[in-house]
Amino acid sequence: MNLQDIEAFVAVAEMGSVSRAAARLNLTQPAMSRRIQSFEARVGEGALFNRAVKPAVLTTLGNHVLEHCRRVLAAVAELESCTTSAADPAGEIKIGIAHGLGEIVLTGPLDTLRQHYPRVRLQISSNWSVGLIEEVRSGVIDCAVGLLTDDHSIPNGLQKIALGAEEVVVVSASRHPTKRDGSPWRLRDLTEESWFLNPAGCGCRAALIRAFDRQQLPIRIAAEIFGEDLQLSLLSRSEGLSLVPRRLFEHSPHRKGRQILSVVDFSMPAMVMLIRSAMPSRFDSAVDQLVIGLKEKLRKNSPEA
Repeated sequence: MNLQDIEAFVAVAEMGSVSRAAARLNLTQPAMSRRIQSFEARVGEGALFNRAVKPAVLTTLGNHVLEHCRRVLAAVAELESCTTSAADPAGEIKIGIAHGLGEIVLTGPLDTLRQHYPRVRLQISSNWSVGLIEEVRSGVIDCAVGLLTDDHSIPNGLQKIALGAEEVVVVSASRHPTKRDGSPWRLRDLTEESWFLNPAGCGCRAALIRAFDRQQLPIRIAAEIFGEDLQLSLLSRSEGLSLVPRRLFEHSPHRKGRQILSVVDFSMPAMVMLIRSAMPSRFDSAVDQLVIGLKEKLRKNSPEA
């Protein structure tokens, strides 16, 4: 049985379509279809996909075969990882970075990774953290660096590595950190404010809206602006509020004249995490190097440092 056909079957089963699986494996759709046909022919009697529904889904036999195929690929990856070539991997590694973390990841850690592994080519993409988790799960990317809160869940088969703690804070250019009497603000004190937030899809924005909804309070979103630095720059022209990772705020060129508000009924602890497949990969040593570089970068750039 051809290993490439096994990879094709797993890709189609996980991606849910031949076209997406072809993109994942960098194949044409006809080539992917031929590999699936070849695999099904080798398996023998019994349909692996129920093609009576659109999109096609795995049959009971198909699910059984899928689990065996995953174990085969895991064993092959483990074999590759223990060879001498695993210490000097070659090829393209796909890394996803959450919006807002680009500067942290792109300056320093990736340069170090290139120096240690000159035969590895980096392909970088960005997405919201929830999208990155799905991309790692489906095999579209090899690993991702995301900003995760308690609302994020990690599917079985993925591994998460904590890189550094983070806190998402409320920032204002017109209000003091606390009220005049020194007491903290409450969400109900901020209902008349205009918010400059990331577009829909941002987990921090969603958590803020849920916090207002739980208290049945209105929230006024003045503008959906992609990027916290741009939001901070616009705060000087208004009396609005923004939601920003503390680390980004502490190192922002737009920090001057802006204050972090103490809001007693809203807090958002988060963690910068690296998400990878739990299965061994030939890029494991390179990803381990990235983890080391990111931990060091986050330690040096922490607000307390």
